[in-house]
Amino acid sequence: MAAFDHVQNMYDVSLKPRLLRSFIKELIPDEKQQLGNPLELSQVVSAIKTHGLLSERVAQTDDNKKLIEKWKSAVDLWVDRVLMLVSSNMPDKCWAGICLLGVTFEECSSERFLASYSVWFQKLLSHLQPPAESHFVKVSCCVSISDLLTRLSGFPNMKKDGTSHAAKVVHPVLKLIQEDSSDAEGAVGLLCTILNFFPSSLQKNYDSAEAAIVTKLIYGKCNPNMLKKLALCLSLLPKSKGDEDTWSLMIQKILIAINILLNDSFQGLEEESKTSETMRALVPPGKDPPAPLGGLTVFDLSNKSTERLSITNISTLLLCCSTMLTTSYPVRVKVPIKPLLMVVGRILNVDGSLPQTMYPTLTAMQQEHICIQLPVLHSYSLQILCDVIKEAHSQLLPHTAHTIRLVTEYLRTCELPELRVKLYGLIKMMLMSMGVGMTIYLAEDVISSASIDLDSNHGGEEAQPMNKKRKHENAISFLENQSQMVYSSKNHVPISVKIAALGALETLLTVGGALRSESWRSDVDQLLITVATDACKNGWAKEANDVYTPSWGDFQLASLRALLASLLSPGRFRPAYLAQGLELFRGGMQETGTKVAEFCAHALLSLEVLIHPRALPLIDIGSSVEYPVNVNGMKDKFMKSNIYSSVVQKSNLVTVTGGTSRNEAESEEDDLYEKWVKDGENEMEKNTTENVVSVEAPMNVAEDKGKGILVETQADEETDRYALKNMETEVEVVVAKGVSGGGAANDVVGRRFETVGGSEGGGEFVFALGDNDNEDAAMDEIPDIVDVEPDSDEE
Repeated sequence: MAAFDHVQNMYDVSLKPRLLRSFIKELIPDEKQQLGNPLELSQVVSAIKTHGLLSERVAQTDDNKKLIEKWKSAVDLWVDRVLMLVSSNMPDKCWAGICLLGVTFEECSSERFLASYSVWFQKLLSHLQPPAESHFVKVSCCVSISDLLTRLSGFPNMKKDGTSHAAKVVHPVLKLIQEDSSDAEGAVGLLCTILNFFPSSLQKNYDSAEAAIVTKLIYGKCNPNMLKKLALCLSLLPKSKGDEDTWSLMIQKILIAINILLNDSFQGLEEESKTSETMRALVPPGKDPPAPLGGLTVFDLSNKSTERLSITNISTLLLCCSTMLTTSYPVRVKVPIKPLLMVVGRILNVDGSLPQTMYPTLTAMQQEHICIQLPVLHSYSLQILCDVIKEAHSQLLPHTAHTIRLVTEYLRTCELPELRVKLYGLIKMMLMSMGVGMTIYLAEDVISSASIDLDSNHGGEEAQPMNKKRKHENAISFLENQSQMVYSSKNHVPISVKIAALGALETLLTVGGALRSESWRSDVDQLLITVATDACKNGWAKEANDVYTPSWGDFQLASLRALLASLLSPGRFRPAYLAQGLELFRGGMQETGTKVAEFCAHALLSLEVLIHPRALPLIDIGSSVEYPVNVNGMKDKFMKSNIYSSVVQKSNLVTVTGGTSRNEAESEEDDLYEKWVKDGENEMEKNTTENVVSVEAPMNVAEDKGKGILVETQADEETDRYALKNMETEVEVVVAKGVSGGGAANDVVGRRFETVGGSEGGGEFVFALGDNDNEDAAMDEIPDIVDVEPDSDEE
């Protein structure tokens, strides 16, 4: 290669084969070389993934034939070197080759993978069977085979071959799981991959797989990560058969095992009747209990687990139940809701206290150990409740009362912040998924609990620095920061709990703010405006960079969200704190570039309908549509409500009505902004830009034929501007039959034309009034016009 054979840039395709050959020559050892620094291999892997050195993606053109050959030969050289490392007798080089082969599975082209995956698979399978291989080789081999099966699952027409290849590794994998070594973690990961993509390959080994997983879970003394993988494997195991009975049987056996372990762990902490009640729910009377989980009998579960391992195993089995509820399954299954609720209720009812009706049967040290582990059990139990509510849908309806009782009772006793946060999230899910009627049963307890958490005399954390500055932020001194600290001496409720409580109240108002809320609505509205005002009165906090730890800015945002729900939630009366809320939202919108500003802008837009409600007409009054004759008074009411709404438009409304002449009273329209914001004080006079002209028809027009005529004309721009200064102008012209002279009425061939002038500077409008029966007949099709004020009580 020429020394000055440069490429165009880093995107040049010709660069890829050159880089790959350089890596093979400099960093990948051959048979005679020793393995270098493993960090160099990580750099090679990173470069391969970044630049796609194994992808062989190039346009198939005549100009690229030479480039295609070069790249293909470079990839061939890479594969040969990697397979040479895999076959090496040196464990370190074999380990490196297996790892690089796994990268090849992920990065090579589809054509190369389909042509070579069978050979690659056999190379890896040979390292799982001999018992003398090193630990690193076995683990890396399991990971690489998992990568191969994952890539193979992406080809729909290769499902059969994938199942046959997966079945070949089942026995070696189960053997690794049964061994008491660290190799089992890689084997469990490979087993999860098989159950996810090729579950039918495990169907013939279902019982042996269940026994191996459960035995490892109960007696293996595994680390938390390993326990999670075992729980995932056990939850995915029913997919290998793919029918409803297998799934139902598995979750029933898991719940029975949990109940047996609880008997030993909770002995002396609950009434003895709890055990029998839960067992009756798990195994209904008249039915035989299923085979024990993993072949372990009650004696095995009760005597071979220490107290510490028993609590850990219960947590793992609870996690397994949660995973089974949330993992997709090939067929629809029926969730055993009552057994789940019974087990969850049994756990949540134990708080570590000794029953007063029983003589103490456990030592103080045993009680201390159980109290340490109980928060973990409660957390998993709440997670199961969340999963049941999320996944059971209509199956939960017969058990709604039981669910509500569990949640409300636990809400009264739960004190740990982490559990209260999860409990508030569960309540939000219940309100959103189970309907508006849920607020009737949850409102009292939720409001009482949230009020305590949000009370300024009980809740709050350490001092919170507030950011009031907009410029020169780099010039802030330490004393200035200290002057912006807000201290609360009696507050011990974490911000995360406060945010969760605000979220629960927001959901409560969103879902059921108008349903039987008279007894609590005013208190909640006052609480939320107080919390939002206190949170924002010292300025707006900066957004925290840590997305996992709630900050004071998150609390401010949560308080504003709850306040908006309070203002928008329907109620019997208008929002009492609309003015204060608008002030907070306007202030928050000035914090440009923050989440608070974005939300405040949305809040102001949402509240616009309260500040300036619209009364748009349902029909176009100015159109030529003919409306039906009055039927039982319905037309009058319809026209009354819509004629007045059309006055909002900047137009001159002219009505011609039949009947006696009568002066119309001046209409007054409340200024809606003042009415809503200032509680009705200092009401302003109506500002209108319309000129209402009433023209009355002659007295002798027949009652059954005199129909009103509505004419809507658009004034010119100059007239509208002048009309703003003459808002109370009203012109009434009465035309009586037989009037002559003055140029006001002119008879022309049996018709009279009336010229009516508007306000000063306005135009003139000419109306043709019928004077004979033929014209009266034509008027029959025109509806009556109400000639009273829309807001008056006159009929």
